[in-house]
Amino acid sequence: MKLLLSLFPIVLLASCATSSMTTSEQRFKKADKDASGSVSRKEAVNLLIAEAHKMYDSDNNGQVTEAEYIASGGKTANFHKIDQSGSDGISLKEAQANSMVFNTFAVSFNEADINKDGEVTLAEYQSYLTLRNAAVR
Repeated sequence: MKLLLSLFPIVLLASCATSSMTTSEQRFKKADKDASGSVSRKEAVNLLIAEAHKMYDSDNNGQVTEAEYIASGGKTANFHKIDQSGSDGISLKEAQANSMVFNTFAVSFNEADINKDGEVTLAEYQSYLTLRNAAVR
């Protein structure tokens, strides 16, 4: 699960098209599905889970197998906690519905939610990135 926690800033910044907006602005707008100017916990976490799922699904078949999960740094026990259907594959829907996965990604969201109102603004997100970048240097 530590791998998932460390992915928050990486996943949120990955794969952006070039434009006049900064990368953080692009990622924020992608997460802000309802264009409200802030990102809810559910919006942010579901986006992060979707992007992590895509990264883990190395054969792009819509299912993360146990082998793919372990190859990405996951543990067998955690795979089986997420694969509650017992299908030997984790679908995006299954990952997003799993409270362990959701709560793991929500930890970073909670850190970014400076005023603790359950929403992250662009300014809060950019402050969070600045603090995280400084902490890893």
